[in-house]
Amino acid sequence: MENYLYFRTQATLANDDDIAQSAMFPVSSFLGCYPASDNSLKIHFKPMYLQDVAATRVIQQDTDLTSASIMVKQPHDLPTDHVQLTIATNSHKEVMEALVIAMRKQSNTTGFIVVADDISSGTSYLHTSITACGSITINIAGSGEDSFSSTFS
Repeated sequence: MENYLYFRTQATLANDDDIAQSAMFPVSSFLGCYPASDNSLKIHFKPMYLQDVAATRVIQQDTDLTSASIMVKQPHDLPTDHVQLTIATNSHKEVMEALVIAMRKQSNTTGFIVVADDISSGTSYLHTSITACGSITINIAGSGEDSFSSTFS
C-alpha cells in the first residue's frame, strides 16, 4: 500500500469543503520542494488534473535541398500542484528531512501521513518547525517549450 500526504488549511471542521482547504497526495506524486522565503517551504506534486498539452509539427526544407526536417515544439503547460507550509525561520532543511523520512517509511496500516493539519480542535504537524499549512494550490501551469527535430532524406 502506498503512503499519502495530508494537508489542511481550514481551522473550522464544518468549513472544510473544497480542494484549496484540504488535500491528500500520494507519495509517488512528490516532485520536490524548496524555500519560498525564510519561513515558507513550497512542496510540488504531479497534477491531480491533467490539462491538454498540444504539440505543433513543422516540416522544414534544409538549405541543401536534399533533406527535410520535422520540428516538434512541445509547450510546458503541464500543471503542477503545490502546498506552501509556514515553518519556523530558516528550518527548511529539518522540515525537508522530516518529509523524506515520512515518505520513505514502510506503509503503515492506513498509509495516511498528516503533514500539516490546521484544525482548531487540535492542530497536527509532521515536524515541530511546521507552524501552519499556508496554502494548497491545484493546477499551476508552467511556461516555456522544448523543440525536437528529426532529419530525413
